[in-house]
Amino acid sequence: MTPRRAAIMACAVLVVGAGIAGCGGDDISGTVGLYDRAPVPAVPDRTAPVDPAATTAGADGEYWAQLTGSSAGDPQALLSFRLTQALFAETCLAELGDDGCPNGFGVVEQPSRSIDVPVQQLAEVTVVTQQQQNYAITGAELLALAGGGTPSPEAPEGFELDAFPFLLTVQGGEVVAAQQIWVP
Repeated sequence: MTPRRAAIMACAVLVVGAGIAGCGGDDISGTVGLYDRAPVPAVPDRTAPVDPAATTAGADGEYWAQLTGSSAGDPQALLSFRLTQALFAETCLAELGDDGCPNGFGVVEQPSRSIDVPVQQLAEVTVVTQQQQNYAITGAELLALAGGGTPSPEAPEGFELDAFPFLLTVQGGEVVAAQQIWVP
């Protein structure tokens, strides 16, 4: 393994490991409150490829997404995302090469597509801070934050929504989870 590949792998392990190490003491009783600490989401070696012609959120799987906006209008509150595909660690290096994976991951920008996700269908939402702390929130809280609102009183001191990407989980053609992923 070249020194550059070793450094990329170490960075990828650090990204995942640092987040996991910060999750001790999580409440595992089954009750999750607003801004309770959350575990670091597991990231696959690649996210699902984007089908630009899909009429639903896409085939079941996990998708790389950037939050691009929100709408609290009738009839539904919506979060807007831009879907792309991400590759990690050795999979990234094998497909995109060293230059395409500067921090242990790379994003395939095309094909891409925009989707609107009804807030009420999100069963799980997590956000992450610059300090790599993950927190559980609701779809309604993410909607408020995406619209420029202030965090709920339960938020940690100084919390702000960062522009980190999300891992969206699609089941049955609907996005059911949005988990923000810390990336360097």
